[in-house]
Amino acid sequence: MTLTERDRQLDILTHRLNDLLRADHPSTTPGPVTVVTGPVGTGKTSLLQAFARRCAEADVSFLGASASRSERTVPLEIVRQLVRRAPLDDPTRDRLGRLLDRGSLAWSETHDDGEESLAPLTAAIGGELVAIAAQGPLVVAVDDVHHADGPSLRCLAYLARRVTGLAVLIVLTEAHRTRPWHPTIHAELMQPARSHRIRLPLLSSDGTYRLLADRLGVPVARRITDEAHLISGGNPLLLHALADDHLTGGHGDRPATGESFREAVLSCLYRCEHLVLKAARVLAVVGGPGHSPLLPLLLDLPGGLDIRAVDASTSAGLVTEEGLRHPAVVRAVLDSMTAEEHGRLQRATACLLHDDGAPPARIAPHLLKVDELDQTWMVQVLLDAGEQALADGDADAARQYLRRANRDTTDDCLRARIRSLLARAEWRLDPLAAVPHLLGVATAVRAGHLSSRQAAGPVQYLLWHGQTDRALELVRDLEERADRHDPQSATDLIVMRSWLTTLYPGTPVGGPTAHSAGRDPLTLARVKGQLRGVTLLGAVLERGDASAAEDADHVLATLRLDDETSIWNAVCAVIALIYADRLDLAGDWCERLDHGATGRHRTPRALLAALAAAVAGRRGDLTRARELAEVALSRLSPKGWGVMIGMPLAVRLRVLTCLQEWDEAAACLRTPVPPALFETPFGLHYLHARGLHALASGNPEVALADFQLCGQLMTSWRLDLSSLVPWRTEAARALRHMGRREQAEKLVREELDRLRPDQVRHRGAALRVLATVEEGTDRIRHLRAAVRLLRQSGDRVELAHALTDLGHAYQQAGDLRQAREVSRCARVIAEECGIPVLRPASRAARNGTVDPGDEAIVLLTGLNETESRVAALAAQGHTNREIAEKMFLTVSAIEQRLTRIYRKLDVSSRSELATRLRLDR
Repeated sequence: MTLTERDRQLDILTHRLNDLLRADHPSTTPGPVTVVTGPVGTGKTSLLQAFARRCAEADVSFLGASASRSERTVPLEIVRQLVRRAPLDDPTRDRLGRLLDRGSLAWSETHDDGEESLAPLTAAIGGELVAIAAQGPLVVAVDDVHHADGPSLRCLAYLARRVTGLAVLIVLTEAHRTRPWHPTIHAELMQPARSHRIRLPLLSSDGTYRLLADRLGVPVARRITDEAHLISGGNPLLLHALADDHLTGGHGDRPATGESFREAVLSCLYRCEHLVLKAARVLAVVGGPGHSPLLPLLLDLPGGLDIRAVDASTSAGLVTEEGLRHPAVVRAVLDSMTAEEHGRLQRATACLLHDDGAPPARIAPHLLKVDELDQTWMVQVLLDAGEQALADGDADAARQYLRRANRDTTDDCLRARIRSLLARAEWRLDPLAAVPHLLGVATAVRAGHLSSRQAAGPVQYLLWHGQTDRALELVRDLEERADRHDPQSATDLIVMRSWLTTLYPGTPVGGPTAHSAGRDPLTLARVKGQLRGVTLLGAVLERGDASAAEDADHVLATLRLDDETSIWNAVCAVIALIYADRLDLAGDWCERLDHGATGRHRTPRALLAALAAAVAGRRGDLTRARELAEVALSRLSPKGWGVMIGMPLAVRLRVLTCLQEWDEAAACLRTPVPPALFETPFGLHYLHARGLHALASGNPEVALADFQLCGQLMTSWRLDLSSLVPWRTEAARALRHMGRREQAEKLVREELDRLRPDQVRHRGAALRVLATVEEGTDRIRHLRAAVRLLRQSGDRVELAHALTDLGHAYQQAGDLRQAREVSRCARVIAEECGIPVLRPASRAARNGTVDPGDEAIVLLTGLNETESRVAALAAQGHTNREIAEKMFLTVSAIEQRLTRIYRKLDVSSRSELATRLRLDR
């Protein structure tokens, strides 16, 4: 092992060696014993080997021995190793061998209380050692002397007392211990009067860097030194293991903790005392600080042992005041334990914590590792811990606790509560995973094992997955057993019915309504508090409440996404802001709620991403809306979204239609949706987006069917509100494309009559449709009003199309200056939104046909958009001047473009161009 930060210690030993060689005045020579101490793995053996090489260079005899834990009960083993290395003649070696054999036998047959009778034998062996020492300068070295057998230590103590005046140096290496193996002999051998201590500390941060630089190079050492020092505590053995792991598989800016590191950790622990190993295993299981009151109980310490003696020095730096040094050390210790030992410690820890009155959240992690929950309190603790984890926003931990409790419980009431909470935890992580628990919850409700509060969450999950019949059945079962005079039960039932009618406005709820409790002021206050989002959404839809922004801001500021009621209220409040066209505020709240949501809870974050996508889509930021919609859809599977899939899917379909991404839009339409979607308001948005796609694809009949279905559903639900879906405007647009001008005009005027003055977005879109069935100045007037209103609403996509229509109207009216200015503005906005091609909306002619001059531009292979437009107009027979007026260009510019078009398409006349255009179409 490389010696790092050990030069001073080696110099001290060398200085003692030099003193030995020039010991002219033995009375002034320091004591003969030098003890090198330090934690396990700090390089004591390497230092001793380096000192042995210096002894050889100085021509000084070096007798070395090494003690081990496995030989500490073998009498005189250390002395045998020293004698074996001594330069003796054969008769002397034979005599010493017989003496050692007799001594080994004698000590083996004598108990500790009779060792005093062996003093003559100790003197005889010690005398032989003194005789060897008298032959010349000598260094006697024993590595890991803390493992040496007792008789050898007695002989070494005898030698240390009698080498005064001789050129003898005794060097011992010793790891820090909680207590000596032979306390009396240890104290006698190493008494301060004749011993000198050299301490080897753990490496500093600078020493760690130098060791790693020597092994891995300077660039790597600079990157990983800080964390490597934190992991190892400066233990050289662990640092060399980290270097080995980095060389075999590590990369990047962090040290690798692989097989070599795990083996090094275990090597350190096994070389320490057994108490340290046991303490490390308990700390790995229990966690927490090293001074935890649980440790002595779990270790079952005999008298005289103190757990406080286990610290960084006695544990090779692995145990600190905070517990095990690093998670990598914890993993290494846990991996070394058998499953039986691990389970036993976990069970003992859980029982001790429970007896001590610890909170369930502290006990539950240990119960997860117990093989069998055979005590009644164990399942209850897991249930309580799961409920607390849900309240704290840690659904993943809650799911683990509740799954474990559900597996072992046999009590029906307890199982019902567990499955209800487990459904909540699963829903937050993946709504599809909650479905298997809902049938059990329904059975438990019918059996009377769950209250209305405990069943409220599962009822909402049934609604999420479109199981309205089962949800309504549960509500009715709860109402039949509810105490009509209990305010809490009345509150829960009223709230459940309100959510049901909000998500499924066409579902007949009927049944009793707890009138007596419903008049209770406390009940009304609770209902109002739990339905704040629904109330706000209804106010915006029906009245366009001007205070919606302030109310929504207040509602959202007081919500935490820690339960289903808060999540739904937050969703409704943000939707209310969207319908009120407070898009900046809605987008800001989406970001704030997403940052505040727990990262592991996919369901709330998926909902927030879908809402943010809707905000971006209404702003006209199509790229952002597309990204957010795809993020939302990726967070949950299509089945996991349930009926809520209509929200992100509608945004994505509408955006892809605007961007003319036809293949992706078609794939979007192939995404399966549940039939129950069309019983919810989210289904209206999906139908709206599907109708817009059909209209843009040239299927106005299909589009009209979707828009009319929206109208039929909204009318039957008594929600015929333009803020929800402006189906009349879109149906009029489809009718106009079909050439049914009068019907389109009647429908769009009906829409304008129904709109409130503050609904500028929908009024602007309706005026744009109305302009397509008007002529002359009326058309321009309607389009100018539409542009003004759409600017106020912030809908840049609809604004770009309205400006395009207005530019075309100015062109037809002969106002080319205005036409160029407006069209230029339309193109700028369209480019910002990412719309690939803008063209004016087609106008239904008086005879019911569509103006051919307003057909879509056909992009020809090899031509850009402008050249394709010029080619199409030329093929239709327009003169160069007419084309210049239509496109707001000069005649010479048109001539130059026609020249390039003829060359690119290899044609020479307008007739050939017309033929080529028809073929390309």
